[in-house]
Amino acid sequence: MRLTYSFTLLFLFLLASYGCSDQESVQVKKMDLVQGVYASGNVMPFGHYEVTSKVSGIVDEILVKVGEKVEVGSPLVTLKNEPNEANLQIARNQMELARSKARDGSDILSQLSKQVEISRATFSQDSVEYVRYQKLRDDDIGSELEFDRIRLRYQNSKNNLQIAQSKYQETKERLQIELDNAQNNFLAQQSMTGDYTILSAIDGKVYDIIPEEGELIAGNRPIMEIGATDRFETELQVDETDIVMVKEGQPVFYDLDAIEDTVLSGVVSLIYPRINTIERTAKVIASIDPAQFPMYPGMALEANIVINEKDSVLVLPITYINENNEVILENGDLKQITTGIRDLNYVEILSGLEEGDVVLKPES
Repeated sequence: MRLTYSFTLLFLFLLASYGCSDQESVQVKKMDLVQGVYASGNVMPFGHYEVTSKVSGIVDEILVKVGEKVEVGSPLVTLKNEPNEANLQIARNQMELARSKARDGSDILSQLSKQVEISRATFSQDSVEYVRYQKLRDDDIGSELEFDRIRLRYQNSKNNLQIAQSKYQETKERLQIELDNAQNNFLAQQSMTGDYTILSAIDGKVYDIIPEEGELIAGNRPIMEIGATDRFETELQVDETDIVMVKEGQPVFYDLDAIEDTVLSGVVSLIYPRINTIERTAKVIASIDPAQFPMYPGMALEANIVINEKDSVLVLPITYINENNEVILENGDLKQITTGIRDLNYVEILSGLEEGDVVLKPES
């Protein structure tokens, strides 16, 4: 009898244990909700750029130091390239030679000009002779044969004058074209030589100098990094699945590894309209307020770009909603709901639940 009583108590205990659920639950509540997009990136000086050279050459002299402030047009570095300097001298010599040939009174033009004058004098004399014989023939004086000879000589001298004038003009124009070409070639060589003194494109500070004096560098190789002195921005990488939600002007909040327990802020200023096919991310530029903290280019950071925020909305933890947008009510029934914005932990409830409703957490 005692055994039967003990067994009955054990059965009732197990039955009660089975009926009591230890499933986690939560109440639907109201709170302010901020929806953000995660991004990672680095701090960079505002307007920063890499100084490069259009041409290759040897670093002859570095004219600035790291940390030095520069102005627009300040010389930064000079390069030298002996073959190009020789080409410049050749171009200068060719230009001077072409100029000497093309000037009035040059040997070539003087000779052609004399030829024109001789041809003109001959033509003038033959013209007078031709007119005189023509009048004689009109009076039936002189032979027809002699008149034909005078007329032929007149025609030849006229043609010779035209040829001499044409040759002079053509030669003068050709020499002028050769001079123009030589001058253009010289200016092109000179501009390339000018590229050997590289100037700053902005007012700012030198943050890095890469080559050393005497080092050979190739064209388009980075030489220096220059940016604003005390104004900074951030380069952020945003996942391609989130970039469609990011817009210029949205606020950004930063967490920097170098500055603990401090959140800095900024605003999205530029979105690059392309996706990096390797990283599957898009580049976003945003401002940053250093809030008196020292900033250094390259500082790593994590960011949240605020794309939406609402005050006092119904929310539920993300983990309490299944993939079909359903929740488990306190009585175990499934309920379809409509959701809105979300952050990392909570989802806005637009319909299907009321404040204070109890929802069970789905068993994993």
